Amino acid sequence: SNVSLDAELSGGPFLPGDVNYLKLGFKVEWYKRLFNSNRVAFYTVSNFGYLQELDKASETKINPFEYFFMGGNGLVIATEPLRGYDDRTIGPKAADGTTVFGGRVMTRYTAELRVSVAQDPIPLYLLAFAEAGNVFEKFANTDIFSLKKSVGVGARIMINPIGLIGFDLGYGFDRKSVDGKDPAWLFHFQFGKGF
Repeated sequence: SNVSLDAELSGGPFLPGDVNYLKLGFKVEWYKRLFNSNRVAFYTVSNFGYLQELDKASETKINPFEYFFMGGNGLVIATEPLRGYDDRTIGPKAADGTTVFGGRVMTRYTAELRVSVAQDPIPLYLLAFAEAGNVFEKFANTDIFSLKKSVGVGARIMINPIGLIGFDLGYGFDRKSVDGKDPAWLFHFQFGKGF
């Protein structure tokens, strides 16, 4: 199990610079071996993020990569994974209704069951998951119960010294409200991530 709190301060009253913000991340991960076996594991994670501009009068705006984006496998830079959706499709939208811009508040929950099918000669794992999350423009608009949900299955193989490589098939239940598309199974390539 793991609990982490990250804080990033840019500029502000103590540091030099033109961009002044505070970025917080809080993550709780829990791993549990099931059936007294080394082959079956259950994993849950709750992940929260918050970004606050410290000097609203500043002419220099926060770098877009500091904002929160969500969707897809999480391999795109500055993007939280939410399988069953296309990359960076979840979050507040611009006036055109289609372009997603980063949000200042993020929340994501995952539950995953992983089974080790083989250990020799190459470790092979099968998994099933359920996820929910969302990105909000600002704290005042945040509704932690307004989440985009998905479920799916996947597989991983361990290749030394590269690490885990695999795929997931995710079904995003709320795709209609995200990008106007009907819910469907989406393929996601995974690389290097443990749980």
